[in-house]
Amino acid sequence: MKTTGSVPPTVVADTEAGFMFCVPTALTDDAAKERFAEVAKLFAIAHHAKAVVLIAEAWANLPDADGNLDLETPPSLSANRKEVVALMAEGFSIQATRLLRIVRNCSGGFVQFEDPGPLQTGEAVGRFAKIMPANKPSAREAAQAKATLMQLGLDITNRGFDPNMN
Repeated sequence: MKTTGSVPPTVVADTEAGFMFCVPTALTDDAAKERFAEVAKLFAIAHHAKAVVLIAEAWANLPDADGNLDLETPPSLSANRKEVVALMAEGFSIQATRLLRIVRNCSGGFVQFEDPGPLQTGEAVGRFAKIMPANKPSAREAAQAKATLMQLGLDITNRGFDPNMN
């Protein structure tokens, strides 16, 4: 956010081989978003993920000062929408979400994140929910997921993690 003013949609998986990242080239339309969601699910299975975190910029409807929330208007169409970075964490038996509201200056540059408040646990809904399988996948299921990723032309390799790049 500090260098480019945005964050690419990313899935970070905690695997036996270490942390692995899955980042699409672009999410230009609903079909691309659906494909990324499916690839992320295959990625989690193929690499025996113990947990995943989806990181994505989004529009969100948040409750007003009185606690009222408009559930009828999609965030993308709401006049009261807020720009956030959503962090959606999943394990085999738990889901949690944290929305980091983005504060920008008058020219649109990133300034900071607002205090996110408490972590929200519970079941998430939407195309990017339930990336993790309900149960630990078998070796056969992991092999099938890897084969499907290869058929899609996605050779996911662990390039390691360099904390100096962040």
